[in-house]
Amino acid sequence: MNINVSGVNQTKNTENGSVNQGQNAGGRVQVSSPQTAMPSKEAGIALLQKLNAGDVFTGKITNITQNQITLLLSNSSMVTATLSDALSFNIGDFASFSIKDNTGEQIILKSVNSENLKNLMNDRTVRQAIQSAGLSVNETTVSLVHNLMKQNMPIDANTLNRYIRLLDSVPNATPEDAVLMSKMGIPVTEENVSALHDYYDFRDGISGKATELAGDAARIALELAADSPEEAAQFIKDFISSYGTPPESVENMGAAMDKEVLDGLAGQLKEMAGIAENDAEAGEAQAETAESLANTSAKTDGAQQQEKLTPFQEQVKSFANKVSEGKITAKEFLDGLSSLMDRPEVSKEAIGKLLSGQEFGKAVENMVRQEMFLKPEDINKDSLKRLYAKIINDSNNLAQKFGSDPKMAPIAQNAAQTSGDVHFLNDASHFMSFVQIPIKMSGQNAHGDLYVYTNKRNRGETKEELKALLHLDMDNLGPMDIFVALKSNNVTTDFKVANEEILDYIEEHMGELTAALNRKGYNVTNVVEISNKDYSFKSSVIEEELPPAHIKRSTFDVRA
Repeated sequence: MNINVSGVNQTKNTENGSVNQGQNAGGRVQVSSPQTAMPSKEAGIALLQKLNAGDVFTGKITNITQNQITLLLSNSSMVTATLSDALSFNIGDFASFSIKDNTGEQIILKSVNSENLKNLMNDRTVRQAIQSAGLSVNETTVSLVHNLMKQNMPIDANTLNRYIRLLDSVPNATPEDAVLMSKMGIPVTEENVSALHDYYDFRDGISGKATELAGDAARIALELAADSPEEAAQFIKDFISSYGTPPESVENMGAAMDKEVLDGLAGQLKEMAGIAENDAEAGEAQAETAESLANTSAKTDGAQQQEKLTPFQEQVKSFANKVSEGKITAKEFLDGLSSLMDRPEVSKEAIGKLLSGQEFGKAVENMVRQEMFLKPEDINKDSLKRLYAKIINDSNNLAQKFGSDPKMAPIAQNAAQTSGDVHFLNDASHFMSFVQIPIKMSGQNAHGDLYVYTNKRNRGETKEELKALLHLDMDNLGPMDIFVALKSNNVTTDFKVANEEILDYIEEHMGELTAALNRKGYNVTNVVEISNKDYSFKSSVIEEELPPAHIKRSTFDVRA
């Protein structure tokens, strides 16, 4: 249902506004502003003019006449409009609408079609709590009361007003954010709210930031190279030098990237140096043939062909061969590439071709992951502490090097958010032992996140249960979520896979996992199931540790 409010302008000479019924097509109506309008209606239209697309406002329905509905807004102003389904509302109800578009000359509204929200707004307990606190009944205050009640927290006037002041001071926080973070003992700050939103979705957090950072770095290098290869080369040097000592072991490119990608990079490097790859291969083939046949003249021809390469080309060829063989790390590759980019022998076109290729983007992403991810066999308490300290330190270095340049804003912003995510994990650890471990797999295009958590409140009450969620993203098996619970020597696993084919494959090899755990003294229960559900930190961790309370109400008839 849309309400079309038209004929409204923002000039100082605007007369008092009224509402005239216009042509109602598809649930849209027109609201104009002739000279006979009452001041309260002018105030209502003025209030709507201040809102932007996506903003939501709430009003109390004071009158319904056929298909006309009158709303009392929070500033005591009135708005009347024609709705195709006005009779579905009741006088005294609270209804919410969002701004679909606001050009100043025309305002288009859309009703918030949430039955749950409508019921909450008209819940007597919720309304009385809000009104007793001297607050307006709107989507924010209703959501706040509802979330406080879900967590068995007080809804008195002091509490509501304290949260409203908190929400005003932290604009990116929702009422649900503020209540959950307070319950968990996490300070409600803009940085922590941003981090919480990252962890609401398992695609974000540290691993998500790493992917974004690599993409931004590859894009900026390409943009800079279009005007100045020297500037692009310096950017790459500054970027990779922002990272300190890598965590634990670092893999060469051959162990972490496909041979096809490595060969592509090697070929592009040779093109940068003007090496005709086919000719070089032909020369080598001639030399090999000459040696096998003991043909002196053929050997001489092959050697002469090799001598045609300049010293610079020989240097690039040697470097390209190392890349093709995967014998260097991604960081070493980027360092070597940056040294070649500012050479006068290399054209801008050749540099641009390499930097615009998907192979270069994969190399940058691999370099970042080597700096921010751990291999499964390297995971332990000390290595995790070192990783988190390194991420904070590297993020600060990135922010310091690139924070003053507007062109580098995405990198500086990403660095700040990544550091904030790690600090959030530290704050969350006071409520529950919760860590995110970005993990890298060897020999395949796969990465994932391991989330390990347990509620500290239950310690001492029962035998502690450790829980983990392994969220994987693999080229061959696709996305997969594995829930693991360990209590005493009992292990329960629940594999969530995307389709029947993957389910059959996992079940075929499940006996190997069970046998391995049995040998270590664990009793194992395994479940494999198909699920397209999007799991999240909110649904899989927070709501399990902070289950919503069942709200019960009783009505008493007290008579003298």
